[in-house]
Amino acid sequence: MVYFTVYLKNLNNGTGYVDTALADDQLMRDYLQYLDIGVKAHRAYAVVDAGASDQPVGVFAVNLADVAAITATVPRQDNQPELFSAPETSVSNTAPDDTPPASAIEPDDRAK
Repeated sequence: MVYFTVYLKNLNNGTGYVDTALADDQLMRDYLQYLDIGVKAHRAYAVVDAGASDQPVGVFAVNLADVAAITATVPRQDNQPELFSAPETSVSNTAPDDTPPASAIEPDDRAK
């Protein structure tokens, strides 16, 4: 279970945000994908009863274009360490030396 505070543009409820408890972090992953490449997810997210049994009790849907920001809180991080954790391996920024040319048209200048 993950608690979300979703800040929405032009939400006229006095605060500008909606608090909800969802079953997993799929909303955050979809929002990050929207920010990265502009693809909007068309799905509903399972709302859970945080006070009782973590069982789904409803659905939550939001237009990601109307979201200004999202904050997330994982209340039991020891039970769900994979949520919002950093990658365990780092990505190398250097290109390997044995990379072929991008196309057959481009000359391979490395042989000179």
